[in-house]
Amino acid sequence: MKDKQHKVNSITKSVMSALFGIAIQQGYIENENVPISNYFPNIDDIKKRITIKHLLTMSSGLRWPGNEAMIPTKNWVKFILEQPVETEPGTQMKYSCGNSHLLSAILQKATQMNTVVFANRNLFLPLGIHDFNWYEDAQGIAKGGFGLTMKIEDMLKFGVLYMQNGKWNSEQLIPAEWIEKSITHNPIAESLYGYHWWTMNSKEVDGEEDKTFYAMGMGGQYIFVNQKRRLVTIFISNLSDHISSPLQYFENYILNK
Repeated sequence: MKDKQHKVNSITKSVMSALFGIAIQQGYIENENVPISNYFPNIDDIKKRITIKHLLTMSSGLRWPGNEAMIPTKNWVKFILEQPVETEPGTQMKYSCGNSHLLSAILQKATQMNTVVFANRNLFLPLGIHDFNWYEDAQGIAKGGFGLTMKIEDMLKFGVLYMQNGKWNSEQLIPAEWIEKSITHNPIAESLYGYHWWTMNSKEVDGEEDKTFYAMGMGGQYIFVNQKRRLVTIFISNLSDHISSPLQYFENYILNK
């Protein structure tokens, strides 16, 4: 179990978020308010209002028919960009692996290197993560929404990195400001979602904010982080329902114990 890689599904999205913080810090991308038309110039005018931030907060407004519709197509990016805009960008959250896959495509265009290469150089190797797989689409773009497999101890390292505000062995791998943005829910989209991280409603304990945020993958994969308590909790499971979900277990038996 310890040495086994696990499909972490949508935890991949939270790793994508980290990579964008790094890419912005390194100057590959100006900031998250850059329109996606900088990378996809031939999109419709209404789609030119979509920014990287809209993709990160799942508020692009693009229709999402689901992975089952995208996966059989030969060109995932083309499929996503051809979807109609249903709502004004930035006004409504709609969870979509399409948004995340566009982020991976943008990162590859901006850095001129494969997402996996960029991640390995700037995130995984510094964390001592060597044993992972990140699968790609037919165009060689790392699957931004669900393509990563990792070991439990490496999921823990990623969680500890966020618990320490992006610092690892005295090196600031991810800007602390990016961490804060990522774990702050987006009020415009009216959701408990930041930049590809979920947030819980926080409360005050001893006069300080007691806030938990988490990465979540379909089927019961979780990385819970609470900076105040210096707590990182990993769940790997295979659940088809939420009757006894790790989220409820974490809240009832770990967080509120």
